[in-house]
Amino acid sequence: MFDIRGKMKRAWINTVEPLRREDGSVMMEAVIIMPLLAGFYCASFVWFDVFRQKTLTMKASYAVSDVLSRQSTVDEPFLDNMHKMLDYMIPSNARPRMRVSLISYNDDYAGENDYRLRWSYGPYGMPDLTQADLDKDVSWIPSMGDDEVIVVTETFVSYQPIFRVGIPDQIFKNVIVTRPRFHPTLDKDGEFELASNVDDEDDDGDGDPVGTETGADGGGDSSDGDGE
Repeated sequence: MFDIRGKMKRAWINTVEPLRREDGSVMMEAVIIMPLLAGFYCASFVWFDVFRQKTLTMKASYAVSDVLSRQSTVDEPFLDNMHKMLDYMIPSNARPRMRVSLISYNDDYAGENDYRLRWSYGPYGMPDLTQADLDKDVSWIPSMGDDEVIVVTETFVSYQPIFRVGIPDQIFKNVIVTRPRFHPTLDKDGEFELASNVDDEDDDGDGDPVGTETGADGGGDSSDGDGE
């Protein structure tokens, strides 16, 4: 009689038995496992490096932004030196790019963008931010109070992984927003003095800025105009 159970048992033993063997060739095992170990090592190195580079970029960006927030006046050589400091703090083959802008907010502009670009500068050929850029998109700017001023520091660092392990070439972009700490604004080469400090202040309610009123408040002629 045909023994089905016995044949199935022998087939199972013949299938499992090779998996239980402990003899083999070290060379063959090395050929199989070494590429896997090398790939895992390269992937671990790249993934660690990308997070390290991103963290360094963010820390350096905050450091530059903190220095700028403590100033009252800056000029282009000063901002160029800030770019050099950023480059020094970020060890990378790709030179970082930076842009610093001063933005104010005033909710009195009816039907217009309440955000106003006061000045912007990008060292070493980085394009300056424009008012047209703000008019297109202000979603990246945090909520601001009326007549508030912020210093926006943008940094861009290119990153190219050494090995291709699923991480593409990319640009680390950081947008750091700070308020001037000890001064009402951050002036650049005398280009801008905060409008809310002068133009928006009116000490007698006649619509004229402080210091421009005529009459008794401004120290001018208080006569009624007929010479009497």
